[in-house]
Amino acid sequence: MRIISKNFLENEIKNVGFDQNWLKIGINKHKFLNIKINDLRAIEANILKQTALSAQCDCAVHKNVINSKIEISDCVLSGTISQLINVAKKLSYQPLSLPKIGQEIIEQINIFNKKPKETKIVGILNITENSFSDGNEFLKFDKTIERIEEIITQGAQIVDIGAESTKPNSIAIDPNIELERLLPAINYIKTNHPQIEISIDTRNATTAKKVLKQGVHYINDVSGLNYDKDMAKTVAEFKNSKIIISHNRATPDVMNDFCNYNSLIDEVYFELKAQVQNALNGGILKDNIIIDPAFGFSKNTEQNIELMMRIEEFKSMGYPIMVGVSRKRFLQAMANVNSPKEADEITGFTSAYFATKNIEYIRVHNVKKTKEAINFAQHLLQKV
Repeated sequence: MRIISKNFLENEIKNVGFDQNWLKIGINKHKFLNIKINDLRAIEANILKQTALSAQCDCAVHKNVINSKIEISDCVLSGTISQLINVAKKLSYQPLSLPKIGQEIIEQINIFNKKPKETKIVGILNITENSFSDGNEFLKFDKTIERIEEIITQGAQIVDIGAESTKPNSIAIDPNIELERLLPAINYIKTNHPQIEISIDTRNATTAKKVLKQGVHYINDVSGLNYDKDMAKTVAEFKNSKIIISHNRATPDVMNDFCNYNSLIDEVYFELKAQVQNALNGGILKDNIIIDPAFGFSKNTEQNIELMMRIEEFKSMGYPIMVGVSRKRFLQAMANVNSPKEADEITGFTSAYFATKNIEYIRVHNVKKTKEAINFAQHLLQKV
């Protein structure tokens, strides 16, 4: 007797001689999900728990739900895919918000079963004088070109270009300075490497509009659309361009003062979800949104580690995910190194970890080490 890996579940069920005509249904009886549902009224939580029990799964609720001594309870619903589908069907006949909850359970199951996309490597080009890792290294145009060629040669599919540092305590720069730095780099890539996608790291709508007109593919707004209120409508004008929305609580100069969380994952998740809703309200298409939980932004070392461990939970939002942990201070602390570039090794390890979690975009400085680590991780995944 042994416990088998969930990644090999389908193969093992096939191997025991299970009827192939019923394989999909059979698989759903063996895949298990835990779904957290926030802020249900006590009566709804009670009905949900009883419905779950009637479908042979369970639902953890606050102990005082049964006697209505509390008004609101979070719930954790647990069961196989097959059982949860049954719960969703039963909820469609219930009152209050329970039919909607049933629909959302089905949405979460669909997200869980979604076929993963290829993990793309996003190479970082900082054309700044003060970035935490490589400030002033690529400010001159000949050095910018060298860096672009290095990123592409080493295997990045996307080049992410920033002309303003957003490290802790950094100060905003004028959009005109941004554009003076960005436009020559964009033009070089478009002319010499038209197959490479370009992402621009900016918080300014005027900058975004100019570079989108030049044909860039992504706007990477670390403010989560909070810094410039015109950003959402600006990006929405360009139907073929994507927006990367980062979880954000404050501007870089004060963000380290906003690491106070009562429940880290809940708060980051719902704050980021609200920022995504702002993007949708501004006219940005759902298919053009990528989310970034924003490691290092208003998060300390312990919080960054928890965020890394629970990164898959953000898939429940239904959007591709970008992560950027490259050379960050918490990785330096974990690796016990004294400078950002010494953290390239552990950045590679974490990139491989994210690849095994099917994270769609990984943003890094050292593309070579990351590519090697991800190739290894993806080789393992292909064997599954």
